[in-house]
Amino acid sequence: QCRLLVANMCAGRSLEALVGKFYEKSDSRRDGAFTITYVISNIGAAAPVISGMVALAAGYHGAFALCAVFAALGALSFIFTENKFFGTIGAEPDVPVEDTQKKKFLTRLTIAVVLAIVIFGGLLGTGTISISTFANTVSTAAIFVPVIYFIVILRSSKTAPEERRHVLWLIPAFICNCVSLMVWYQGTSILAIYADVRVNRVLFGIEITPAAFQTIPAILAIFFGSTVLGLWNKMGKKQPLSSTKEGLGTIFWGCGPLLMVIPYLLYPADVKVSPLWLIGFYVLIILGEALNSPVGYSCASLVAPKAFAAQMVTVWSLSQSTGAALSSLVVNFYHEGSEATFFLAIGTVTCIVGALAIVFRKKIATGMGLLNAASTEQ
Repeated sequence: QCRLLVANMCAGRSLEALVGKFYEKSDSRRDGAFTITYVISNIGAAAPVISGMVALAAGYHGAFALCAVFAALGALSFIFTENKFFGTIGAEPDVPVEDTQKKKFLTRLTIAVVLAIVIFGGLLGTGTISISTFANTVSTAAIFVPVIYFIVILRSSKTAPEERRHVLWLIPAFICNCVSLMVWYQGTSILAIYADVRVNRVLFGIEITPAAFQTIPAILAIFFGSTVLGLWNKMGKKQPLSSTKEGLGTIFWGCGPLLMVIPYLLYPADVKVSPLWLIGFYVLIILGEALNSPVGYSCASLVAPKAFAAQMVTVWSLSQSTGAALSSLVVNFYHEGSEATFFLAIGTVTCIVGALAIVFRKKIATGMGLLNAASTEQ
């Protein structure tokens, strides 16, 4: 796990930053390009199904070995095609950092990480704080980390005034993504238990395992992502503003938990409900994701200051941790028997945030510099 985390940390959001460099700001294909990366990333969700089957037949060592082989093939394909597809794009930083500044930053980062491990490890080991307190503390911190990063980028002398204005107007879209992902983490926690305990998992004569419900979103993501990609390509320069897509997608995210209010109200706790309710939930939120997730990365790469091309996309991706943090905090208001009220609350808030993004779509798009660029909404 540590190796995977280190590898992920090193790669960061380089892929999205590179995709953004392929297109001019006025190119209407930008959102479609990020939708392609969204679809491809979800194809990888088939891996758990395949590796699970291999594990049953040949054991987990064989399954992990197979995954390692495919990872190596992926790395080799990148190495041999890198120059052909990317050329000099991303080969050099837009604004190089001096060696002395690099050393100073790495030293401070190392000290901060070590201190954090020592302090929190000591507090947990001595019982000064509990696991739940630690989780709430980390969750709260995760909300403020991207805020701090936004401030650093906005206050940097390397950020031009026009770039600063564009970054500020990315914040409404960032908030949309945060509340959307808050809904997602409810689906992987509360509704995962719901799938196991409350759902009649026999669909069309076939029994579905609880884990299978976690595969459904990936399948839907490939379908809806491909559909949305085709739609944007067909509409070309007549496609909606990116801020409209972000708001509409957020509303669909909110409709997911609102749908789940119905079975909680209609059926007693001891009655098994149709799996179609849970599938309906995933249909709504994944449709929302296909609309707003790729567009969010597209916007982040477009408004990114020249000195913070990769960092801006990384800040956008931190909305995932912020969404998880919000989920960890709001779940404190969840109590068994109050599910309908709980989902009604988070669904309503999410829909309101999305509706506000649509109401102020032109103002947001103008602030990000998008209105006269790729999108010319009628």
